[in-house]
Amino acid sequence: MKTTNVLIALSFMAVSVCSHAQDALPKQIKVGKERVKARKEIRLPEIDGYNLLKCDFHIHTIFSDGIVWPTLRIQEAWEEGLDAIAITDHIEGQPARPGVEKGNHNYSFDLAKEEADRREIILIKGGEITRSMPPGHLNALFVKDVNALDQKDYMKAIEEAHNQGAFIQWNHPGWGVDSILWHDVHETLYQKGWLNGIEVFNEFEWYPVALNWVNEKNLTLLCNTDVHDVIERLYDFRTTSHRPMTLVLSKDRTEEGIREALFDRRTLIWFYDTLMGKEDLLQKFFEASVEMKPVHHSTPERSYRSIVNHTDVPFLLRKTDKNANGYPETIEIPAGETILVIQPKANSNQSVSYLVENMIISPEKRLEVRLF
Repeated sequence: MKTTNVLIALSFMAVSVCSHAQDALPKQIKVGKERVKARKEIRLPEIDGYNLLKCDFHIHTIFSDGIVWPTLRIQEAWEEGLDAIAITDHIEGQPARPGVEKGNHNYSFDLAKEEADRREIILIKGGEITRSMPPGHLNALFVKDVNALDQKDYMKAIEEAHNQGAFIQWNHPGWGVDSILWHDVHETLYQKGWLNGIEVFNEFEWYPVALNWVNEKNLTLLCNTDVHDVIERLYDFRTTSHRPMTLVLSKDRTEEGIREALFDRRTLIWFYDTLMGKEDLLQKFFEASVEMKPVHHSTPERSYRSIVNHTDVPFLLRKTDKNANGYPETIEIPAGETILVIQPKANSNQSVSYLVENMIISPEKRLEVRLF
């Protein structure tokens, strides 16, 4: 009996020790944490006192044929350093996703607006008039009521957008067609003032003939992602530093400032480290970005100086001056960095002509600059 009592006591002691040991263990052990949500600050110059606002005017959500909620578009834009976006869900056939509320084309804007205000993202109300070519797809930006654009006759839809004060851009003119053509209806829209700009770059491609139209007809140059997927699944940011965007030369960081600049055709576009735009704006961008330091060291034959790039846009230069012997044939100035260049001492005051290969004025023309 005594032996039995001892065994029972030992059993209770073992259970008690085991229980105390379990109580001493932590409830859980964390081995990771959520990614820090930080904004990427993109360094760009001021030009003639204008701010260069970073914008994407062609974006989709789950309320057309995109796959994300409108607030995520704001969060993406904020993290990637943008200043403004337009959510431009398709008007016709909206929404494509089953189970999504139908009939209110303003809904995606309404859902995103508070998040945009919290993150200081300028959210522009818009919609995509989606028809077969011609006229193709047209974004109406700065509208007051997208629902009023839902009309069978596309000319009435475009007229309504114009009457609401919209800026109207022709989207991806080379998408889904065998040949890029300026149709009669585009001429009609242009003559009426109902076509204000062309999306020359869309997603992964740009359209040389559309760039010629922009230059010939004095339209506004635009570049957008047309993103439907999560932005990080669309672009491989290991191979590009930024999403494609329109750089708007705005008087201030406001929606009205952007609208005024678009109608005044003050834009550059930036995609895959390439800048495109009017020659005078590209020239001013380069001059505001690149600083040529004075010669700091010389030998009997050579002089040494630094070139500083104050922006997040790299520059690729190729010499065109055949009489400038001894100067670099090519110069690459990485984004935000300083390089050392060597020049002949005997010609230390010579001005040498270079083409900036990644600054495009027209399909055949690159920006020419003079250095040294």
